[in-house]
Amino acid sequence: MIRPGSRERSFRTAILLIGDFSVAWLSLTIAVYFRRLVPMTFTRSLLAPDSLPLDLAVISLFTIAFLGALGLAGFYRRRIMLRARPVLLVALLIQIAAVTVGATLLEQPLPRTVLFAVPLLEALLFPLWRSIQYTMWPLRLRDTILVGDPAEIAAALAVLETDRDRRVRVIGYAGSGDAGVDVPWLGPLTDGDVRTAVRDVEEVICVWSEAAPSGRLELLRIRGPRGYLLLASSADALLVSSVLGWMGDEPLIEVMIGCGFGVRAIVKRSIDIAVTLVLAIVTLPLWVVIAIAIWLDDRGPILHRQMRLGLGGIPFAMWKFRSMRVSSGVSDSERVTRVGAVLRRYRIDELPQLLNVIAGDMSLVGPRPERPEIAERILEEVPDFDLRCIIRPGMAGLAQILVEYDSRPAVKLRYDLTYMCSWSLWLDVRLLFRSVAAALSGSGM
Repeated sequence: MIRPGSRERSFRTAILLIGDFSVAWLSLTIAVYFRRLVPMTFTRSLLAPDSLPLDLAVISLFTIAFLGALGLAGFYRRRIMLRARPVLLVALLIQIAAVTVGATLLEQPLPRTVLFAVPLLEALLFPLWRSIQYTMWPLRLRDTILVGDPAEIAAALAVLETDRDRRVRVIGYAGSGDAGVDVPWLGPLTDGDVRTAVRDVEEVICVWSEAAPSGRLELLRIRGPRGYLLLASSADALLVSSVLGWMGDEPLIEVMIGCGFGVRAIVKRSIDIAVTLVLAIVTLPLWVVIAIAIWLDDRGPILHRQMRLGLGGIPFAMWKFRSMRVSSGVSDSERVTRVGAVLRRYRIDELPQLLNVIAGDMSLVGPRPERPEIAERILEEVPDFDLRCIIRPGMAGLAQILVEYDSRPAVKLRYDLTYMCSWSLWLDVRLLFRSVAAALSGSGM
């Protein structure tokens, strides 16, 4: 099976849509030019070019109607079952109805010969195109490792043997013992070589449907941002709104961190750079004013550098506008300068972190980075806290928006994992706007 967010899925989807679009466009072009050039006894005359021009409006009407009809008929479903295979005739009838309604709204006269000739041509060209597509870009079996107890491994392999839509090649399994099947047992997940194999293989399916949460988190730690597919339990069905794969008739849940690899990681990083450059240019006058104010307040340094944990748990230097006096021996509250109090209240002291975003140490949105010594103490209480370092830390984060500053690390981890596994571009936009709103409201302290 192909992950929904993978580059392979994106490529295949793009090729599919381009080909289907071309089928509709070519069919329309052939029908129109045939109608213009060939006289027919049951028509009044040849079709005048200005009565049905091949302009953007007409082409869009037929092609969009065709793509929409294919979608409604089920040709773009991720899983096609034998008893519910899509029928091309249904899609063509939907297209005729949609084109008729669209032409009426656009006040565009449509010759009946063209209206019915286009679907006839599509009925010939569409199967030909799909055959060419499957021949040129066949589905590739993905090397897969199963993870689970012996009984569950045996049951999963039995299901895969009868699955007509199977797109995986099971090269081994990992778990607590030998299942007595033909596929080789690699060993337990505690073995270093097994962990390496699970980390590097193309796909992993966890068939521990009732596995403890700690086991699932450990598997995510091994796999990293790519994650794995999880055989859903009854309890999981209460929490997951969509099914992203199947093993036979059983649903598989995709457990991954989409913004950590593949196309979505590239999109997130590109937007980080573009938005950060714009913000840096727009706020540059504010940087100058702040720098002058800090220097006039106590003649100290403008910027302050703190070591924080970044991607992969590697420390980096995070920049902030200095808000505390350099001198020590007093409490932190007494060290805060007058200018620093204002900067902290409106979170302006974090503006220099835009430099960290440009440098690639941080993202605009993500889990807030912790100091190494604090993270070390937290790990003693919350062993899975290091999972936050699978992606770049952010200037703004879901936990910082929705929970209190002094909330327990375990609570913040849940919010951070929710963001990481549910990432979308729209979620980043919402969190950025809410962070800006919180800063302007003066709730930074």
